[in-house]
Amino acid sequence: MDQNRGNWYLLTGLVLGLIMGLVYAWVISPIEEVDSHPHLLREDYQDIYRALISRAYQANNNLPRAEARLELIADEDPALALAAQAQRYLAEGGDVGTAKVLANLSAALQSAAIPAETPLAPSTEENSQDQQTGTQITPTVGDNGEEAAQSTPTSEVEEPSAPTLTPTESPPFILQDSSPICDPTLGESLIQIIATTGEGEGVPGVALEISLGPDLKEVFYTGLKPEMGLGYADFLAEPGLTYTFEVPESGLVVSDIEVPICSTDTEDSYWGGWEIYITHPN
Repeated sequence: MDQNRGNWYLLTGLVLGLIMGLVYAWVISPIEEVDSHPHLLREDYQDIYRALISRAYQANNNLPRAEARLELIADEDPALALAAQAQRYLAEGGDVGTAKVLANLSAALQSAAIPAETPLAPSTEENSQDQQTGTQITPTVGDNGEEAAQSTPTSEVEEPSAPTLTPTESPPFILQDSSPICDPTLGESLIQIIATTGEGEGVPGVALEISLGPDLKEVFYTGLKPEMGLGYADFLAEPGLTYTFEVPESGLVVSDIEVPICSTDTEDSYWGGWEIYITHPN
């Protein structure tokens, strides 16, 4: 046996093994990359996906595209899922801006689900009157006694143009009612806010603030609990503390809010809640 061949055979075996491994990994059994469907993602990645969709809607205001993207997650109720995620963000002290865009998209989906009124078509008589134009034919008698036709031009009736709708800013809110309530069915000491239009319809996406002082403020929005109404929002209050409620966009402030001590028919005591009704002025 030749003892002078050295360690070259080890290097040769290493090179051959490396080549065979690359051939197996790249040719015989390569890795196949498969794109995962959004509804198969983990819950935290689905939250990121909803937030991205909400920010895209905030930028382009394209609701049909946002709905198509949300369908890929296969939520049973996309509006409710967006609202629940916004609530979690606020409860966990997350980004207020992200919570707001989630709430805005949720409110847009809820508003789109409400059927719009069908406009009345103009009457046939009005259309015929607007479309009467041309020349009036008047019969005349000539010098030879024969009847001739004389054309008399008439003024053309112009069809009135449709009125141009100018978008207006949302009117401010005014306080309709603010009072303590005793309702044992609530189970929690809630400060409940109901925001409505002058016609009594709920207004989603209204930014609200609850504070215990100048440095302790919490922001939340109406419409995040659609099962309670589009204009509904609530805040879990702690008994014994005094809160201040504010609608920043309207300058509306309600101070000295304290949950009351209530009692049942059996004289058992429990903590009540508070109700605040705000509305657009007529």
